Amino acid sequence: MSNIKELLNKRYGYFILFLFLFWLKTYMAYWIEFSLGVSGIFEHIILFINPVATGIILLSIALFFSSPSLRKWAMFIMLLLMTLLLYSNILYYREFADFLTFNIVSGTNNVTTGLFASIFEMMRIWDFLYWVDIMLFVYLFFYKKEAPLAEDKKEHKRRTKAMVTLVGVLLLVGNLILAEIDRPQLLTRTFDRNYIVKYLGLNFFTGYDVFQSSQNSQMRVSADESDLGKVFNFSAENHAAPNPEYFGAAEGRNVIVIGLESVQQFLIDYELEDEYGETHEVMPFLSSIFDNEDSYSFENFFHQTGQGKSSDAEVLGELSLYGLPKGSVFQSLGSTNTFHSAPNILAQHGGYTSAAFHGNVGSFWNRTDTYRSFGYDFFFDAEFYDVSGDRSMEYGLKDKLFFHDSVEYLEQLPQPFYSKFLTVSHHFPYPLDEENVEFPAAQTEDDTINNYFVTAHYADQALEEFFNYLKSSGLYEDSIIVMYGDHYGISDMRNPELAPLVGEDPEEWNQYHDTQMQRVPFIMHVPGVGNGEVFDTYSGQVDMLPTLMHLLGMETDGYLFMGQDILSEEHDNTVPLRNGRVVTPQYTFFEQEIYDTESGEALQDQFTEEELEELYRYRDEAREELSHSNEILMKDLLRFYNPEPLDGLKEIDYLYRDQLDILEDHPDKETSLIEQNDGESSMKLYETDAPELEEYESGASYEGSNPPGRPE
Repeated sequence: MSNIKELLNKRYGYFILFLFLFWLKTYMAYWIEFSLGVSGIFEHIILFINPVATGIILLSIALFFSSPSLRKWAMFIMLLLMTLLLYSNILYYREFADFLTFNIVSGTNNVTTGLFASIFEMMRIWDFLYWVDIMLFVYLFFYKKEAPLAEDKKEHKRRTKAMVTLVGVLLLVGNLILAEIDRPQLLTRTFDRNYIVKYLGLNFFTGYDVFQSSQNSQMRVSADESDLGKVFNFSAENHAAPNPEYFGAAEGRNVIVIGLESVQQFLIDYELEDEYGETHEVMPFLSSIFDNEDSYSFENFFHQTGQGKSSDAEVLGELSLYGLPKGSVFQSLGSTNTFHSAPNILAQHGGYTSAAFHGNVGSFWNRTDTYRSFGYDFFFDAEFYDVSGDRSMEYGLKDKLFFHDSVEYLEQLPQPFYSKFLTVSHHFPYPLDEENVEFPAAQTEDDTINNYFVTAHYADQALEEFFNYLKSSGLYEDSIIVMYGDHYGISDMRNPELAPLVGEDPEEWNQYHDTQMQRVPFIMHVPGVGNGEVFDTYSGQVDMLPTLMHLLGMETDGYLFMGQDILSEEHDNTVPLRNGRVVTPQYTFFEQEIYDTESGEALQDQFTEEELEELYRYRDEAREELSHSNEILMKDLLRFYNPEPLDGLKEIDYLYRDQLDILEDHPDKETSLIEQNDGESSMKLYETDAPELEEYESGASYEGSNPPGRPE
């Protein structure tokens, strides 16, 4: 015992102590918090050692300070920063099954609204273990007078200090060699961040990510028109000609796009059994629209979002491009890039007025700036709604109130219009006050899963009320209503708990099942068309815009789209996911694994090397598509190319101020619904059972105001 105490009284003694404690909690997090897919003794060894190298390098910085006090503070700060990095990733991973990147962190100021409630939901009782070394450090250095970590007064040679750092560097090099042996080209094929953390550690991943982000910023500066060649050729070869049966089926109609927050495909026709054995359909209205004779619906439609989540879904749906490998397009590029977006294309191609509706602040995910770059004529965010009191939840206005209150602005839009509504009530962690609860919760041990079905039902009711208004106001017959699930609602980490509710065994749940759960609804509802169908075509969000344009009778050749018209007979059934996984009707591809898409059977051992190489062609071609999309966005290539009839953005005020005044003086205002009704508002036609509207004053406008309770 005395020898241990003597050791800890030495400078390198406490260095070793805190290095050990940091390694221990990191290694614990690897197993408890992160799903890294470790297999085989070699990977276990790498995982065991990978926190050590960067830990030594970073903590050794403190040794170079000559003052004992500065050494103390330097070590404390370095240990605190590493702990903050680790714990932040733990919280983020619990919900998103992914690691924090520089772009996510740098955009924190734009995504904090409603975040704190989610953070508290993600905390666990054992989390204090990740802070034990910090607490011990504070205790020994600040509170215990006779600390066993008393400073060693002997000044060590600089060479000795450098040797400590060198040991860390050599360990890191060794770690890199071992990683390269087991996973060649690890750092050049960064589709899956799990691999980098598994092989090289969280600290290394963060440094590597910062380096890559810096490189990406240089890509735009160095790009020129010559970079368009390969991308243009790929897009041209990828183009799928429209199907004459559907081309122009919705020509000239208004477009109403509804983002269904966190709605997954399994909710269609899903019945939840309550504690008494009675079944309740979760989303009966959406299910009825999905199976409607006037709907083109797709049951094998996948979300392809990355870290940008709902904003990525907008990129996919309105640009036919993928989100970034890391971070969010909205946050990283939304204020600077040139985009060939749906509102801009439809404005110049078909004379459409465009408007986005969102019951949260416009700064959330940098939407205000990005919508300017997209060419939206109008953007009605929280400033235009009463979001006070119990009218709002963490991420904005409740859905029933959101749709109801949006009518005031929708009815003033000149027709034809392109409108987008982003719902938020069905958002993690799925809270809902008692006065709005009309559906039983699931009976699992995870409250997030339990409440998921409650808020989904509420969102369904809100959607039905909005549809009823569209019908009673006359907008229904003149519109195409596009609905899409933006991303998963139940994360991969929670899927084993969900498994019994979807007829699966949690003990057999694996990454194949996680991938199949990425299906989300996609419905293109065209009232009166009569030839609707539920298609089993494999497709994804990147296909939404070409499909919509063809239904509107607009050609898509010439645009740099990564997606294809799903209704085209030339549509490719290969679906790339943002994490590098690829799904086809026959096979589901991972890094080095292949599953039968229908049965979930692992197949890689059933093929010869030659057969595997042929099959991996699908995976590689899909990843090539992701790479081309990355080039378009990261190099801002669309600034060099304007396909007919595009001629840059329209000349219009995109400041999103005084919007009602602009609508009042709009040269095409006579085509708006309210003008067609001789100036009489259609809001009285809106029927809702939202309890919060009992004292609502019809027609109240909140433009330019800051209603009580508005999120800042």
